[in-house]
Amino acid sequence: MKEYVLVVDDEQSLRRLLELFFRKEGFEVDTAGNLAEAEAAIGTNAYDLVLTDLRMAGEDDGLKVLRAALQKNPWTQVIVLTAYGTVETAKEAIKYGAYDYIAKPFDNSELRKIVRSSLARKEDDAGRRKALRESVRGTSAYEGIVGRSEAMLGVFELIDRVAPTDANVMILGESGTGKELVAAALHHRSNRKDQPFVPINCAAIPETLLESELFGHVRGAFTGAVQTKKGLFEAAHRGTLFLDEVGELPLPMQGKLLRALQERVFRRVGGNEDLSIDFRTVCASKRDLHREMAESRFRDDLYFRLNVIQIFVPPLRDRREDIPALAAHFMRKFAQKHGKPIERIDGEAMRALLAHDFPGNVRELENILERATIMETKNVISLGSLPPNVTKIVIPGPLAGDEIQELLSEEGVFLDQAMDRLEKKHLLKALEATGGNRTEAAKILNISLRSMRYRLQKHSIE
Repeated sequence: MKEYVLVVDDEQSLRRLLELFFRKEGFEVDTAGNLAEAEAAIGTNAYDLVLTDLRMAGEDDGLKVLRAALQKNPWTQVIVLTAYGTVETAKEAIKYGAYDYIAKPFDNSELRKIVRSSLARKEDDAGRRKALRESVRGTSAYEGIVGRSEAMLGVFELIDRVAPTDANVMILGESGTGKELVAAALHHRSNRKDQPFVPINCAAIPETLLESELFGHVRGAFTGAVQTKKGLFEAAHRGTLFLDEVGELPLPMQGKLLRALQERVFRRVGGNEDLSIDFRTVCASKRDLHREMAESRFRDDLYFRLNVIQIFVPPLRDRREDIPALAAHFMRKFAQKHGKPIERIDGEAMRALLAHDFPGNVRELENILERATIMETKNVISLGSLPPNVTKIVIPGPLAGDEIQELLSEEGVFLDQAMDRLEKKHLLKALEATGGNRTEAAKILNISLRSMRYRLQKHSIE
């Protein structure tokens, strides 16, 4: 099968020469003359290689193309084409995940060598990707994050690809989805893993104390500053700084943060000495930062500085196939914590959990399982130990206990086929209970009608 290449350059003559080169080498080739065309092509095609000019007209640049390529497919290889004066920026692109750069003017033999080398690494990456998926399917976990759904496998693959780079990462998702766990996984898989991981919840610190917490202060800087104090920037030196709920930062602090990230220096409050910093920035937000920027509550220049790579953590309702493994994980955790001899979750209780919408996501499931573990008097978590808001909607009709045990066997590991059978059984029972009314069946299952249609098509249910 031929390999697929995208060439991005705003100079038509060079774009045409590169297209002819790749076609002669036996590649399938698409071209784009600007960032918008590149993003459209990346959004609809799977490329093995993207070759992009670093500097293009207007605000278009190769770093944005790199970000779009890795966002769509973490395993795409990206080569940056650069002029002599931008070699340092090209080296920065490598830190952000590009495979290599090539300086203009170049000869075909040099380009051919870099292209073949990059595609050889893609084969190595394919092996890593396969090993990652097999490991997750075997353990239902990755760096402490429980899940094996296709949505979470995509998150794990992006972490695995981006972690070794120095690219800033923005993690988006609803409250309770596990954004801090993703940030920690990025750190633990990075070259900075032996250095500090410093999390800070920007929403939890009063605005009057925020600058001092981040930058530190010198003695006498304000009333009560009786001694010099290092801030979290210094604590994170050579490690990773995780800014949770970064959308809560007030505008004046956003400007100071931007300067520090751009110039890699800062001053303690009340100080007059510039201090150098070297850390990777990972941030998270449950806010819609595009709306925040549109309403002038979040700086767009800071957003683009932080959002080199974006990772979206899906809500639990969109990955219900992870619920049995998560529930089993929390059951074991709290049984040990509270000294309870609980061994499993019965079929009726599991059916209720699978039907619940989980507005609080994984954190809510964790709280539910801790409550159930405390309330349960037997060695099996039953429907009666779950809170009323979870048990109020249960799909009618019995579900085979053996099938539930298959899902929870081997320390919570379950088979894809068993999950598919369970999902199909839920769908059929809900349709039977509603006389085939898809809208009402979706309500019983606590899923959207769109999700209902997708699942019916998936299982060939007419």
